[in-house]
Amino acid sequence: MTARLSAPLGRGARLARLLALLVVVPWTLVALSSQVPGALSAVTGGGDGPDHPDAAACARYRSPDRVPVSGHDEPDARLRVFAIGYHLDLGHAESYETWRTAMRCLVEETVLPHRKPGVPTLIVFPEDVGLPTVGIGARGAGVRAQARGAARAATEAVPLGMAGALAQLNVAYAPQIAAYQVRFGGVDPRKQVLLGATDTFVRAFSRTFSEIARDYGVYVVAGNNQARYRVSRDPAEVALFADPAYRSTGTAYVATESRVANVTFLWGPDEVRADAPDFERNLLFRNEKVPLTALELDLLGLDEGPSSGAAGRANASGVDVAGFRVGFATSLPAFGYGYPFGQRPAGFDPCADLRVSYAACLDAQGVDVMVQADANPGRWATAAQSGGWQPLEWMGSTWRAVADPTVRFRYNVTPMMTGNLFDLVFDGQSAITGRGATGPGRRYVGTGERTATDPAEYQVYAGDKPEFLALSPWSAPDGTRDALAAAAGRLAAGSGTPQEDGYVESVLYADLVR
Repeated sequence: MTARLSAPLGRGARLARLLALLVVVPWTLVALSSQVPGALSAVTGGGDGPDHPDAAACARYRSPDRVPVSGHDEPDARLRVFAIGYHLDLGHAESYETWRTAMRCLVEETVLPHRKPGVPTLIVFPEDVGLPTVGIGARGAGVRAQARGAARAATEAVPLGMAGALAQLNVAYAPQIAAYQVRFGGVDPRKQVLLGATDTFVRAFSRTFSEIARDYGVYVVAGNNQARYRVSRDPAEVALFADPAYRSTGTAYVATESRVANVTFLWGPDEVRADAPDFERNLLFRNEKVPLTALELDLLGLDEGPSSGAAGRANASGVDVAGFRVGFATSLPAFGYGYPFGQRPAGFDPCADLRVSYAACLDAQGVDVMVQADANPGRWATAAQSGGWQPLEWMGSTWRAVADPTVRFRYNVTPMMTGNLFDLVFDGQSAITGRGATGPGRRYVGTGERTATDPAEYQVYAGDKPEFLALSPWSAPDGTRDALAAAAGRLAAGSGTPQEDGYVESVLYADLVR
């Protein structure tokens, strides 16, 4: 989960105190839930689901606010990349089957009709696309019901609804949490439910995206807050860690450490490691986000990726895909240059501290395609933050990557998740940008010019930019900032208006050339 670059850090202490009250599982409750037969073990259906769902099957998963697929074609394309601006829907995570079908329907309906024959395909899903899967099955039924509730207070500074959902999940996963607390000792209570849900994440998230890459013959990028795992067939571990609906398979997916990072994964169409655990045999790269935002640190207690040395460089090194060096900068890291636009200091070491200059280090590793998968929690059309107008601030990542003369990125690919999750808002405009592009000028909403409330250094970001190869529309037409901010309020959780949660779902594509 990602906050905007200038998210107010002052809410961190409030979030930490709130979570201390809500998500620390009472050990008496843990013991009770692990001893009462069937207390948390109702079977939820599931099954494998269709390999290639048709239009009728996909109709129930289709966002009513999806806009037509748009993109940029090149005759000499070496790679066609798709940015999936998914509209988050917790209803898709009713079961493993519904989640798998929802994700495959996105591919069937928005990618397959636009694939280019003979050209490799890279599909980029947004950051935290795996987050809804923690609510799968009987253990997540209460959370899904909460998400469907008509009355929700919009408390974006301190997301009480989201915190309450985490508290419910802590109870649902109490036996697994207790076991991991004993096994690893001192697991941060804010992230313990993400650790406890390891088996669920593997069955839902890892399997779904690994198999999409394999079955459709494509490269797939997707992200989740998930621990490393191993496959266990030990009956005791299966009884404890496996989803109750799948204990009969005799298999459990068990975390190998207490570390839970915000991870971006890249799967390929072919198996590359026969000795890897299930659903990682075709895994090509695993990137851990650094730096983390206040929300990720204070609400979820996530572990940060390596910030220096050989480990930091390896994390930022990327991987070759169809002749391009593809690297990962999951939202906030994509803003990290360590200096203003075009003003790199002499003798600057871009990899000395990746918490300051992650993007510059990515460039130093030879990355030419920056994948910026994004889940930005907060209203898109807003100036209620220290960075001024947020869409203008966002130019410091998606557009700067291909316009700043001090780096050599050729492309930036940014799918942005949209939708309300309890009282959290996810919003933004997905984009694909290219260095040296000469197409029609485009811009984010409200960025035609810099105003007095925007930082002076943002002047370079204002106005139409030819580097936008593809850009999704926003949920309201461009206009004055006041009008756009009012539209954002109507979209937000708890607004009670007909426009509530009516965010655009978009899919963009672009042909990459050498």
